[in-house]
Amino acid sequence: MAEVDYIKLGSQAKSPAITGVDPDTIISSAVLLPMRGEERLSPLTRRVSPNMFPLFNEPLIEHNIEFLLSKGLTDIVAVLSEKKGAGQLESIKEKYRTQINIHTYQETVPRGTAGMLGDVASLLGNQSFLVIDSSLYIEDIDLAGLVNFHHSKQAVVTIGVRHGQKETSNFELLKISPEGMVKEVHIIHHSKDRRFPWLFSDIYLFDPAVFEFINPQKYLDIKEQLIPQLQQASLPVYSYELSGYYRSINRLEDYLGIHRDLFAMHSRAVDFKKKEEILERVWIGKDTKISPNSYLLGPIVIGNNCHIAEGAQIIGPAVIGDGCTISEGVIVRESILWRDVTFEKRARSDYCIIGESLRVMHGERLMNLVMVDDLRRGDVNLMARQYKLNGVGGKNFAYSVNNWIFNFIKRTVDVSISIILLLIMWPVFIIIAMVVKLDSPGPVFFRQQRCGKYGQLFNMFKFRTMIVTAESKQSELISQKDTDGPMFKMTDDPRVTRIGKSLRQTSLDELPQLFNVIKGEMSLVGPRPLVMEEMKFSPSWRDVRLSVKPGITGLWQVQGRAEAPFYDWIRYDMAYVRQQSVWLDIEILFKTIKVVLKRVGAY
Repeated sequence: MAEVDYIKLGSQAKSPAITGVDPDTIISSAVLLPMRGEERLSPLTRRVSPNMFPLFNEPLIEHNIEFLLSKGLTDIVAVLSEKKGAGQLESIKEKYRTQINIHTYQETVPRGTAGMLGDVASLLGNQSFLVIDSSLYIEDIDLAGLVNFHHSKQAVVTIGVRHGQKETSNFELLKISPEGMVKEVHIIHHSKDRRFPWLFSDIYLFDPAVFEFINPQKYLDIKEQLIPQLQQASLPVYSYELSGYYRSINRLEDYLGIHRDLFAMHSRAVDFKKKEEILERVWIGKDTKISPNSYLLGPIVIGNNCHIAEGAQIIGPAVIGDGCTISEGVIVRESILWRDVTFEKRARSDYCIIGESLRVMHGERLMNLVMVDDLRRGDVNLMARQYKLNGVGGKNFAYSVNNWIFNFIKRTVDVSISIILLLIMWPVFIIIAMVVKLDSPGPVFFRQQRCGKYGQLFNMFKFRTMIVTAESKQSELISQKDTDGPMFKMTDDPRVTRIGKSLRQTSLDELPQLFNVIKGEMSLVGPRPLVMEEMKFSPSWRDVRLSVKPGITGLWQVQGRAEAPFYDWIRYDMAYVRQQSVWLDIEILFKTIKVVLKRVGAY
C-alpha cells in the first residue's frame, strides 16, 4: 500500500463552513449512505427505503438535510441502494436547489459502505467529509466539536461513538484508549455475548487519504474492513463521543420511539410554520377538516387534506399522514398512519404503524401491529425475530396459510430426498470413507461448527478433503486466496489432499450434510452455512441469511460458486430469502445437478 500524506490533504480551504470549527480546516460535504440491514424494518421497506420513512409526515432524509444545512454544509451526496425513493429524492433536490447542492449516486451492485465512498470520491474534493448512515435521525449533535477533535488529532478517520445499551441485538463494538484512539473493532451477532462499552453512532469524519485504501473492484465495508486496514497501516483512527440527540432507526420500535422522543422534546421536526395548533399540542396541515364532535388528545400531528369525522377519537402521541380519512366512531391511539390511509366506521388502532394507502375495514380492531397492503413470505422472513409489536398484518390474510403449507412442503421434500439419497448412495459413502482414510492420515469426516437459522450453532459434516493441520495453516495463505469475500478459496490450495480435490470438484464431499438436513439443522436449498467470523464483512447480509435455514445448495452456488464475486453472493442470498417458493427450490435443485456435472466454479 502506498504511503499517504493524509495531513496535508484537505488543508487547502481558507474559511470554515461550520460555525465554531478551527479556522485551519473546513467541512462542507456530507455523504448519506443507504442503510445496511433495512430488512429489520420489513415489511415497511418493500416499497419505501428507510431514508424516506415519514417522520412527522416529512421524509427522514429531508430532516437530516435540514440539519446539515443549519450547520453550514453546502454539498450532500445521497447514495441510493435501490431505485425506490429516487422520485421523492428528486423532488427534495428541487426544493433545496437554491440552498444546498444535492448529488445522487445509484448503487448498481452491492459495494459495501466504504466501496460506495470510493465511487463518489470525485464529488467530494480534497477536504475532509462527513459520512452519515441514512437511517439516522439527527436532532442536533456537536458537529463543531467532532471537527475540531478530528483536526487536533490529525486523524485519518474519527468515529462518532456512544455508550452501549443492553437492548442492542447486533453488536458493533469498540475498545477505545483513554486518548480516544480506536484499539479494537468487533462486529458480532446476538448469539455471542462479548461486548465493550462503546458503540458506533454511524457518523464518521474522514480524511481523503482513505481513498488510497479503497479498491474500486472489490466489496469493502467501513467497520469490518476499511478501519482495520487503516489501523494495520498505522494511521490514526480516533473516536469522539457525540453529544446531542440522534437515533438510528434499526427496528420498528425505534421508529415509534423517535416520534415519542421528539414530541416530548418539542422538536424542530414539527414545522410550526406549515401547521396550525388548533388545540393544546394538536397541529394540523392545510385543507384538513375536523368535526367539532371529534375528540383529540395531543400530542398529535395531522397532515394536509385529512378528514376526521364525527365521534372519531385520536389519542396521542400520534401522527396522521397526508390524505387520511378517519370515519365515524374510529379510535386511533398512539399510532402512526402513513399517507392516504382510510379507517372505516368504528375501526380501531392501538400502538400500530399503518402503511401507505391501506384501508382498515368497518369494525376492525388492530393492536400492536405493523399493517401493510399485503404480505409475502419474504417480508416476514426478513423481519427481526422479536418485536415489542405483536407482529404484522395485511390485506392478504391467506399468507399465514400459504406460509404453513410452504414450510410443510419444504420440510417434507428435504427429509424425503435426503433419505432416498442416503439409501441409494450408502455404497458410495463406504467407498469414499475408505479412500479418504487411505489417502492421508486423519479422520474420515470433517466436522465444524457453523451458524444455522437465527445464528444457532450446529456441527456441519463433510468428507475430509484437506490435511488435518489445514486450519492452522490458513493464516499463512490468506494473501493468496482467489476470492474477495469472507470465505477462503484457492484454485491450487496446497492443503487439499489428492482425493480431496476430486471430491470437491464433484461436490461429493458435501454428501454427509444430508444427515444435517434430516436433523432439521439444514435444508437442501438455502444460503450456505458459514462460521460467524466469515459473515462479519456485511452484517445486513448476515442477518438476512440467518433468517432461514442454511442449505447444501443455493442460488449463489448455481450461479458459478467460487467464480462469482462477493457482491453477487450477497445479492443472490438476499434474493433467495425474499423470493422463497417451492418452485424456486426445485429450479435450484435441477440447476445444481447441471453445475456439479459441469464442475463450474468447483475447486
